[in-house]
Amino acid sequence: MLSAIVNRRSIVLMFLAYKLSSMIVSTEFPCLSNLKYDFIDIDRFTDNMCAQCLWFMAGNKTPWIDFNRVIRWRMLYNHSETINVLVCNPNCFEFRADYLNQPNNSIATEMKSPFYLNLLLDCCSQARSCCEKILATRKSQNATLMEKSSSTNCPAKWDGFMCWDSARPQTINYQHCPLITYSALSVKPTSCRNEMANKECLSDGRWARIMKQNDENHLNESEEYTNYLPCSTPGATHRLRFIHVSIVLYSISLCLTIIGSLVLRFFPIKNQPRISEIHYNFLLSLILTAIFSLAVLIFIKRRHYNLETMIDKNPLWCRILMILKKTSRLTNYCWMLNEGVVLWQKVVRPMPINQINRAKFYLIGWLFPIVQMTIYSILHSSSEYNQSCWTKSMGYSELIYNFPAISFIIINFILLSYMIYVLFKKFTHHNVQHLRSSVKRSFVLVPVFGIHYVFYIVPFDPFESCQTFLFILHYSMIIIEALQGTIVTTIFCFFNSEIRSNIRKSFERKRLKHQHQHQHLHQQHSLNRRQSMDKIYENELIELKN
Repeated sequence: MLSAIVNRRSIVLMFLAYKLSSMIVSTEFPCLSNLKYDFIDIDRFTDNMCAQCLWFMAGNKTPWIDFNRVIRWRMLYNHSETINVLVCNPNCFEFRADYLNQPNNSIATEMKSPFYLNLLLDCCSQARSCCEKILATRKSQNATLMEKSSSTNCPAKWDGFMCWDSARPQTINYQHCPLITYSALSVKPTSCRNEMANKECLSDGRWARIMKQNDENHLNESEEYTNYLPCSTPGATHRLRFIHVSIVLYSISLCLTIIGSLVLRFFPIKNQPRISEIHYNFLLSLILTAIFSLAVLIFIKRRHYNLETMIDKNPLWCRILMILKKTSRLTNYCWMLNEGVVLWQKVVRPMPINQINRAKFYLIGWLFPIVQMTIYSILHSSSEYNQSCWTKSMGYSELIYNFPAISFIIINFILLSYMIYVLFKKFTHHNVQHLRSSVKRSFVLVPVFGIHYVFYIVPFDPFESCQTFLFILHYSMIIIEALQGTIVTTIFCFFNSEIRSNIRKSFERKRLKHQHQHQHLHQQHSLNRRQSMDKIYENELIELKN
């Protein structure tokens, strides 16, 4: 992360020039930093570290000051005995940390918002607090203990962003990311999204270092390294937990749905072959959804939140995988609609099963999603949206995918509500038990109809407020979505009395067949044995006669 600080941007021209001070300091100042020289007191330390915070924010991708006036800014170090920082805009003046607290100062007035000024003030305050802590620790310890500690442990220091305590060798220290590292986000993350930076203490009592390129692009220099990479993706730790839970649940659901589809294929409902066919296609859409969802979770999302840059590279395979996942999901919505229409016809408008037009269901279930997502892919491949593995929304163009899905869910919700109304109307108060049973069966159909996806119509992010009940709701939605295949398979196959009966009959036939074969073999064996004994007896009689 320190290497990012030294990147010069065209926005702000900043020069650092170091040389030995003409003044020889007899006693080493205990407050250490990433800079290569010592300071004479805490005020000079704070001024320089505060200037370094200012330097980082000026070189950040998100400009923190007005573009119209930014060209006039430049910063440089004055090579005096006190090692001051000069800020020029265009006239140069000596920079002090206290200058930021003055009303209407030139630095504060040119910032785009108070958010950036608060980040800078916090960084400066943390740098001074770090030095005060180091000085207090130095004062409280005697010289012998301090000398022993410094010879074995990594020393306490300010690394430019945050304060690190003295650490034992061969340990990795963790702290919450400092606020200034979030300046590129233009907003402070909520507490549950705050990640952890880490710094490693090596076995020789030195902080870990990393090689850097000099101006000639040769790797011949090194600098102390603090891993601030997790700070670039707030909330990644929690989101990885969501991903791991989803992977486990989707894997379970995929296995059970495959078993259910095989059961439905080999043990169909004999009196309703077309209903079995629709159920089978619905399960097939769930299998495809689980396969591509797992692929996206493992190869895209998990790698992204593990801080890999694969999404930024936007490879072709990544875009194909995302479009296959969305196509399978839309196919799933379409077959949920087909299931809703069939069940609605059975309850509300009974008709012979043979009169169900299969072609219409195949057109809706398979052809419509392919046509719709082909149009979606063409729009997404334009230069404006062809980025980030197609994981970002296209705005209103995203309705090509979202509108059919939401429409099908709403239609199924209406169908299920009307079915429950019809059931209430059919039964009177004299058969309350039948009424309760029918209502229970209707609510069991919620995963079949996809009604649980109603919660996705109004998106929410639990990280925005960090409230516990929102995280519980989010986990519940993950569980229901991932286990939809398991729930539907259980309803269609494992709870279906006719399919269970067909399975029992099939096993009974196999058992009887095996038993018959065993009896036949036993009889054949007995007959062969009897014939053998008869032959032996005849041979013995012949020998006696001779």
